Amino acid sequence: MLHSTTIVSRSTTAVLSHLNRIKSQYATSPHTFLFALSVPTHSSELSSLVDTLMTFSPTSSLGCLSSPLVHGYISCSVALLDPRNATLFRSTIPGREQTQVGRWHAFRRKDDGEYNDFKLPEGNFDWEDLWKTTRTNTKQQMPDELTRLDTERVSSVLYLSDLSPEGLSSVLSNSFPKASQLGLLASSTPFITGRPVTLFHNQHILDKGAVGVALTSHKALKFHVPNDIRPLGSALEVTDSEGNLVNTLNLSNPTQLLLSRIRAAGIDTTSSNAITFKDDTEFYLGVLPHDSSTPYQLHAVTAGDPSRGTLSLNPQTMAPPVGTQVQFFHRPVMKTPSLGTWHESVRTLGGTVAFTALSSTEVIESGTDGEGEDGLSPSTAGGLVLENRFIVGSDTGVVMKRAGEHPWSCTVPGCISEL
Repeated sequence: MLHSTTIVSRSTTAVLSHLNRIKSQYATSPHTFLFALSVPTHSSELSSLVDTLMTFSPTSSLGCLSSPLVHGYISCSVALLDPRNATLFRSTIPGREQTQVGRWHAFRRKDDGEYNDFKLPEGNFDWEDLWKTTRTNTKQQMPDELTRLDTERVSSVLYLSDLSPEGLSSVLSNSFPKASQLGLLASSTPFITGRPVTLFHNQHILDKGAVGVALTSHKALKFHVPNDIRPLGSALEVTDSEGNLVNTLNLSNPTQLLLSRIRAAGIDTTSSNAITFKDDTEFYLGVLPHDSSTPYQLHAVTAGDPSRGTLSLNPQTMAPPVGTQVQFFHRPVMKTPSLGTWHESVRTLGGTVAFTALSSTEVIESGTDGEGEDGLSPSTAGGLVLENRFIVGSDTGVVMKRAGEHPWSCTVPGCISEL
C-alpha cells in the first residue's frame, strides 16, 4: 500500500485540506484509489467532498458512503494502492433478498439483461447446496476484470457491497479458494443521496451491486472481538442448525439454555419467558476454535423461542454447522464510540485496512465530546487523523472469509476485521 489515512473531523474545510495535500503528494504516482466517506445526515458539504474524492484517480477508483466512526463527525478514509498488486472490479452478481428475523429466504432476482446464466434457487435452501451449484461456469459469472487473474496469486479480495453480497462472496470463494475476503456492507443512504446505498466506481455512482479490488500482496485477515463482552456459561456443541437458525445445542433447547445462563448471571431482562432485552443489552453466540476461548466468529442473537427452542442469529449469515463448539456471550452496556475510542484502538491493530461493525443506534444517538469524555486534549478533540490506517464503519455489517471457512457476516458492534 502506497498510503492510507483515516480522517475524523467536524470541519469539511479541514478534511478537504488534508485530502488535497495527499492528492498533490501522489499526483504523479500511478495508484489505485479507495475511499469511504460518512457525513452528518443533514450536511450540505457532501458534494464538495465527493467531487474531491472522485478526482483523485478518475480511471482507477472505488468507494462508498459508510457509517460515521463517531456521531456528528465526518469520517473519511482513503487508501492508495500499487496498481501492480491491485485489480479493481465491479460486480452485479445478484444476492439474497433481505430476510425477516428467523427466516431463510430466497435470493433476489438478477438484474435484467445481466448475468442471465447465473441461476439462483427459489424458496428455502442450504448454503452447502448453493456452494456446490455455483462451482460450474464460475469464470462466466465472475466480473470480467477478475477472469484474467491467476487464481494462485490472489491473496485477498476487498469489496464494498449493497446489502446482498452472497452471490459475489460465493463466486469469489469458488474462483479464489485460497484468498481471504473482507467486505463492507455500505450504509443505507435513501435520506442522503436518494439511493438505497451509494457506491462509486471510477466516475460512476451506483446504487446496487459491489465494487472491489483483488490483491496479490499477502496479508493475514484477522478478527477482533470487543473487550467488553462477557462469557455466559461453558462451551456447548451445535447438534442441529439450518440457515441462520440454531435448533439444538447439546441436544437441548438452545433458548432455554441461554435463559438459564441469563438467570444464573443475574442479568435483568424485560421478560422471563422470551428473549426480549433492554435496548442497550446484547447477547451473542461465539464460535470457538479448538485451542482458544476467544471466539473467531461472533453472531448476534436476534430472537429466541423458549417453547420450540430455536435461536435466530443475524439473518445475513449462516448458523454454525453441527459439531461446532460455541459459547454464549453478553455485553452489559453498549458504549458509543468516541474519538478516544479510535485513538486507542489503532494501537492494537496490526493491519492497514480495518472494517468495523457499528450499531445502527450509534448513528443517531448523541456521541461524546470534550476532553473529559473523549480522553483527548482540546486541540485534538476537534478531530483525529490516523495515518497508515484505512478504517471504515458499517451499521449494516462486515463480511469476511478466512482459510477453511465460508463467508459470514458480522453485525456485532465493536468487532473489527483487519487486513
